[in-house]
Amino acid sequence: MTVQKTISTAFHRLEFSHRIAIAVFLILLILRLAIINTPSPTTSVDNCIEPSSGGFPIECGFVFDEAHYVPAVRKLLRGVSTNHEHPPLSKLLVAASMIAFGDNPVGWRLAPAILSSAAASFTTLIAWHLTRRRDLTLLATIFIATDVMLFNIGSIAMLDGPAMFFLVAGTWLFLKSRYSAAAALLALAFLCKTAVLFNIVALVAYLLLVAYSKRGKLMDAVAEWSPAFEKTVIIMLAVSIAGIAAYDYGFRAFNNPFAHLDYMISYHSQLRYDCKEFQLPLRCTVIDSDGKRTVIDLPLSWISPISPFSPAPYHLVTVSSGDRSWHPVAYWGIYSPAWWTTGLVLAITAYNTVRTRGKDSQQAFIFSWMLFGYGPYFLLAHLLNRYVYTFYFLPTLPALAVGLPLVLSDDKFSKVVVWGVAVIQIVWFFIYFPVKSDTYIQILELLNLPR
Repeated sequence: MTVQKTISTAFHRLEFSHRIAIAVFLILLILRLAIINTPSPTTSVDNCIEPSSGGFPIECGFVFDEAHYVPAVRKLLRGVSTNHEHPPLSKLLVAASMIAFGDNPVGWRLAPAILSSAAASFTTLIAWHLTRRRDLTLLATIFIATDVMLFNIGSIAMLDGPAMFFLVAGTWLFLKSRYSAAAALLALAFLCKTAVLFNIVALVAYLLLVAYSKRGKLMDAVAEWSPAFEKTVIIMLAVSIAGIAAYDYGFRAFNNPFAHLDYMISYHSQLRYDCKEFQLPLRCTVIDSDGKRTVIDLPLSWISPISPFSPAPYHLVTVSSGDRSWHPVAYWGIYSPAWWTTGLVLAITAYNTVRTRGKDSQQAFIFSWMLFGYGPYFLLAHLLNRYVYTFYFLPTLPALAVGLPLVLSDDKFSKVVVWGVAVIQIVWFFIYFPVKSDTYIQILELLNLPR
């Protein structure tokens, strides 16, 4: 038997969900590897370590917040600790990749590309664990794999790709009641990006809700819930503090991890805006003393189909010829059609969770994840005037990807609707894929689609 046949046989012996998970990981990774060198720097590294007053030149080849994190990693590799407002793990993973593959786009982007592709695979496994239905698992995979914002952010050197991987992998283990391993992975997610704490709260809240649905009395539910809660929290705290302490000791950044955590909290608490013009509840405008206007897209605009936020050009290259113009490279910070169903999914899962008192554990999980993962940004934006950004919605996407087909699976009409949304999202992904060849552009032009 040839190696190819052996691999094929082993693949087909896997459980359905594992076959889909492996396939989506490979497809996404191949797509990301195909574009990993675009854009690339055309100037020396020395010109791209410290920004000028106008930021970094386009010749540095940075996409969006790579302008923060790649220079920070370069300093880390020189033994200089920086970017203390964010946890260190994502940057250290990028640093390891740069050591292995060099200070180039492959080195910057390979680790996030691999891990964010794997995050989609674990979303598939979560969908299967919750539903045990092939159609719902396949739909969840389509929604997570074809999300444009997630694909773009996960393809570049940012904190979010690694954070998503550890969060979703930890969630899968948590749902399988493997709390110790889950807590370790969730701690690694926190060491990548602090905002995952909202989603971790969602998990322990879900666990309490499930316990209450079994026991019927709050005190009995707390007694059942406490051991898993304590194990999760203790292990997560231990791993998180140890990780920060190891970083601080190695780079001589802070005297102790608590001082580092205090700095992060203080830094982020100061990121507040003062709106001068309002279009509530969707957005408001900050006007600086020099007249510069900045639109703040408030959380409701992230999911609004009527007045959505304006797509952000993370990295845009425009080519013109006569009256034609197109974008061969266009990393857009843009929603996907599934985002517009968030309110529907949240409302249905909330209703069914209350109606069954948490006994519908599938919908209780989706409701808890979306409520605690997405809801806090309303408080941050509207009550604390804390800057929020549209890509903060990314950790909610696994719940939305699983929840949308879950709540629209009871009748033929609903199934047609959810498959219709899936087809639209696939087309959307095709239109907004970030790097396009000449042939790709010609196909879009032939179909009269945006290019």
